[in-house]
Amino acid sequence: MKKFFKALLFIGGTAAAAHFGMKTYRRINGTVKLSKSLPEFLSNVYGEYPKVDVNQTMSYLSLKIRFSQEIIDKHDDIENTIREYIDDFYPEVAKCSVDIDVQAKGEEEVAETNEEEPDSEA
Repeated sequence: MKKFFKALLFIGGTAAAAHFGMKTYRRINGTVKLSKSLPEFLSNVYGEYPKVDVNQTMSYLSLKIRFSQEIIDKHDDIENTIREYIDDFYPEVAKCSVDIDVQAKGEEEVAETNEEEPDSEA
């Protein structure tokens, strides 16, 4: 009887690990495909190729989309268009929390460290 429960526990653990592994694989694979296809889709919709940054953790997806200021002023529904695209074509990615940040290309902040070197007098 002890062997039976040991085998049952082993099979159940293996099945659970395989299930969660497949879910993680699908989410990562969907994110990779999304990062490749989203710029092309937005280019077809809005006529300008955006800069797209994608960051993903286990249950959180962060998208930074950078368009020119003219496109952002012209179209108010960029975020909704992206959400609908993700829901339609990447439902496994849509299950996690998606944060979309639409910015102008000129707003890119460059982290510059201006450290002055001390004068060495010898």
